[in-house]
Amino acid sequence: MRTPTETGRGRIALSLGLLLVAHAALGQEPDTAWIDEDRLSNHEIQFNFGEDLRFRGRVQAAVAVEATPKQIWAILRDCESAPEYLENVESCEMVETLDGGRSEVFRQRAKLRWFLPSFEHEFRLDYEPYQRITVSRVSGPLKRLDALWWLIPETSTRTRVVYRLDLDAGILVPNFLLAAPLRRDVINALRSVRERAERARAPAR
Repeated sequence: MRTPTETGRGRIALSLGLLLVAHAALGQEPDTAWIDEDRLSNHEIQFNFGEDLRFRGRVQAAVAVEATPKQIWAILRDCESAPEYLENVESCEMVETLDGGRSEVFRQRAKLRWFLPSFEHEFRLDYEPYQRITVSRVSGPLKRLDALWWLIPETSTRTRVVYRLDLDAGILVPNFLLAAPLRRDVINALRSVRERAERARAPAR
């Protein structure tokens, strides 16, 4: 039979193990092996469906932005302004703040394809300032919605933004119909975030 001291040590060891696992997950680094560094340095937006160039549920994208992580962070958190520059987003509102502001839940009305009706869904943003934002599904017709935004400083004024999206639209639309609009929407989103961040950073004239 284990003594109370041994039991206590076991609990501490288990707790430390869980903490280490959680820390490892939080410290997850983005996959950047697919990125063409020359094209990225040339201000091109990088986009990747995978080796066979077909959408199978995951999208990756990257862009270099002449702004600080904090400046880009402010834009990514401002979901209410998304309809101003994202064609597929009709509205977005914050409905709940959690964990002392470290997480927020948003309700969004969106449209995946022009011939489909709009739909409403809720998602959660978990923040690690000013490094990473995790997106996860809360409710709505989408079967799966998991995304990550990484903000990686390259210089004091230049940041690499890496985005990963895992999406299953369920009964809304099959994957083969999502490929073209997803490519367009993700590239437009990164281009708009870059433009807004760089415009905010530019000195007033």
